[in-house]
Amino acid sequence: MMARMIPDNGPRGTESKGERDIYTIFKAELPDDYVVIHSLPWLCSAVNRVDPKAKPTGEIDFLIIHPEKGLLVLEVKSGEYGVKNNQFVHLHKQYSIDAIGQTRNNVHGIAKWLGSDPLLRFRIGYGFVFPDSDFAGKPTTPGMYDTTSTPAQPLYIDHREMLNVTERVVKLMDYWKTTLGNFDLGAARVARLIEFLTPEIDGRRGWTSRIFFDNKDWLQLSEEQSTVVTRVLKNQTSLVTGWPGTGKTLIVIEIARRLAAQKNKVLVISFNNKLTDYVRTQLVDSKGCDVVTWHGLCGQARNALGRISEAGKEDEWYRQQCELDLKDAIDQGRMADYSALLVDESQALLPSWCETLTNWFHNKPKAFFCDETQVFPYERGNIPLKGLSELLNADPFPLTIIMRMPKAVTGILEEVVPPKLQHSTPRTLEHDTAVEIISADPCKEASQIRKKLIDSGVPPEDIVILIARFIPKQYIEYLVRERPHCEAITKFRGLEAPIILILGAELLDTAELFSAYSRATSKCIAIYNAASYSWSGKEAFRSRLKSLPNHQATLQEEKNKLRIDNIVARSTERKSLKLSSLNIFWAESWRAWFIEADEDQSLVKMWIAYLAHKLPQPIFFWPKDSNTRFYFAKLNPSSADSADSPNSYLTQSLVFYPCKECGDLTPHADIIKTICKLCETEVDRTPYPDSSVIDEIRIMDGLISGELAKDRIRDLQPNLPLNIAAAASLFRAQRNKMRSNVLKVQLPAGRRFYLIAFIFVQVRVATSKPGSVMDINALADEIYGRFNVLTSISSAEWRKIFANAAGTFYSKGYIKKISKGFYSPVEDDQAPVPKRYRPDGNEEAREDSDIQEGDLINIASKESEGDHSEAAPESILGQGF
Repeated sequence: MMARMIPDNGPRGTESKGERDIYTIFKAELPDDYVVIHSLPWLCSAVNRVDPKAKPTGEIDFLIIHPEKGLLVLEVKSGEYGVKNNQFVHLHKQYSIDAIGQTRNNVHGIAKWLGSDPLLRFRIGYGFVFPDSDFAGKPTTPGMYDTTSTPAQPLYIDHREMLNVTERVVKLMDYWKTTLGNFDLGAARVARLIEFLTPEIDGRRGWTSRIFFDNKDWLQLSEEQSTVVTRVLKNQTSLVTGWPGTGKTLIVIEIARRLAAQKNKVLVISFNNKLTDYVRTQLVDSKGCDVVTWHGLCGQARNALGRISEAGKEDEWYRQQCELDLKDAIDQGRMADYSALLVDESQALLPSWCETLTNWFHNKPKAFFCDETQVFPYERGNIPLKGLSELLNADPFPLTIIMRMPKAVTGILEEVVPPKLQHSTPRTLEHDTAVEIISADPCKEASQIRKKLIDSGVPPEDIVILIARFIPKQYIEYLVRERPHCEAITKFRGLEAPIILILGAELLDTAELFSAYSRATSKCIAIYNAASYSWSGKEAFRSRLKSLPNHQATLQEEKNKLRIDNIVARSTERKSLKLSSLNIFWAESWRAWFIEADEDQSLVKMWIAYLAHKLPQPIFFWPKDSNTRFYFAKLNPSSADSADSPNSYLTQSLVFYPCKECGDLTPHADIIKTICKLCETEVDRTPYPDSSVIDEIRIMDGLISGELAKDRIRDLQPNLPLNIAAAASLFRAQRNKMRSNVLKVQLPAGRRFYLIAFIFVQVRVATSKPGSVMDINALADEIYGRFNVLTSISSAEWRKIFANAAGTFYSKGYIKKISKGFYSPVEDDQAPVPKRYRPDGNEEAREDSDIQEGDLINIASKESEGDHSEAAPESILGQGF
């Protein structure tokens, strides 16, 4: 191993051949516990105390550091030198140098410099190398030769010792450690010293300073905005409109201040409680300004009238009666006499509310400010810009200079919602101010991002997490656990924060995302859950993300992580039984069975009905390539049908959560009160079954797949369970089918014999030759004679059940009626394709859609993490904990 050299790519900034040669020698010969710093500059005013004439700057040729031997300053003097009058004289250029004085100043200077850190106060040794000079082993000057040591110790290395320069340097370090009485440095102090001398500094601007300058540069009233203030003050009625970040609220505040300064009594109205609180805080020193929400104003009117709220009619008051109370109070002269009206976020008001305000302030100065891009989906009937313009009889004055938002955020918003006017922004484009993340673990992503920002010096209160009104349990758990400053986006309209982190961006619609992105003054981070059902929709922000090549790859990569087979592979190993008709695996650490269902779900359903009675261990199953659907099969205690019925088991939908007891990600039931299914079934999770059980399963597989000997199949057939008989028919139909569409029809709800008849009719329709005629009664009799278990009902009953099943396929359009009891199959070009298989429904939509009737399960619970959201508790909204 070689010494650590700094810089590591060779000596720089020197023309000295001696320094270059010694650098190469040290790098090759010194062991790896040495650190060698070449050409170390230093600056220290304290050196004046050592030599008042000395400059407070210096440069050391080499500083050698070792955890046990300490520090050595090494000066290299290339060229031929002689000694005269205790001074070194360059023999060719005839100048003299004070090598010892220079070196001592360097040593004392750097020692003082390091001493600013109490842990770096060292006594430092020094030495000299004259690679081109030969002093014949004689003492040169008193400061370079210690005659008191035994043996005498020269502090220089000349040409004759250059072959052993590394060895001599090590001995010099040993000498100085003894002479100075130094203790070992130790690895920790060496590391601290290296960091002090050669710090690694990321020179990029940190978010703390960026936020400071953004607040100073972009959040103050600009010259252009001040011009708008003057314009509004000159007009009796004004309508100002503009995108987020154009300064509408800033302008409202400045207008209110100027009006109040002129002794006017000003009413400032907004819709949002938090925005109103902010504006009120900004105007606290402006006497004569009343800042209220619309409903706060109406509440004042109600109180002035002496009216009280009626229990159970709160919603009616907020929507209708509030306005009537205000009108009555105005008509009766019970409201304050205001000189001017300012309305911010007026797009959130109803037309009649705006009309009441304009009538109240008839012939008085009034100004309405609005942003029609920020109307949320649940806000129905709000006044549009055109309606407000007509009401006020004023043309909208558009603000087009976006100051508050980062330019990268503005670019995204303009791409998603193209503006009607051309915007401009004086801000520089910085791509890291708008970050969009698609993640399989959004809560972990949010936690790491927030921690990194806080660790870098960003105050926690400068980071606001915005969420939807209804969020999944995993988001609630994260917010309760970490207690960040969190707000619902619908209550944060009109407000701003230096850093906005949108958690659950996949849950928001375009208007909500537009508002959320635009709340940031320095950085916006939107985190989308890769597992969300919403990726198959047409929402504008998500459509844009999906269209970007890098996000397409990321989305697919993150979704792959969430595939059920990948999740279980990370949790437990599995061993296939290698059956021909079923993908079944034994999970050793879970002591449970896994079934990965292929497209032929009816066949799998028959298998599960059989295995649920045969295997004592839990059975978990999922559709192949599924990201969301993972199920547990359990016997149906309420089923009156026999064990061979497809309805003899129930299915429970599960989601994956960490389990403290299991120490891993495991399937959980009951989305409200999560219960680990492995813990719940611990008693049932017994070791691998006896070989006789597995042998019997293999026999059934051979029968279904046809790999068992024909004679053996004939022997077993009469006493087969009906679900195995149906599975065998389905398996062979897939291999011998004449038409495909009919086989895509999934099992409906029904009783045992009807479901079995349904499958046999389905198989016969799929495999009959084109143009053939099916005699339904003859087919029913044929099957009735094959299986002994059917004799539990009469042949007439079976015929009736079989005919009902055939009628189902007739009504669906897969067979056509020739005459009573006689049918002919409909070919695929005429037969319908089940909805879930149509070309206009993409695979992604099918994966994320609701469970379809007959999807290999008998539904016990349909809940899943993706479709279960709760209202965000008030305890996690507002200020951080």
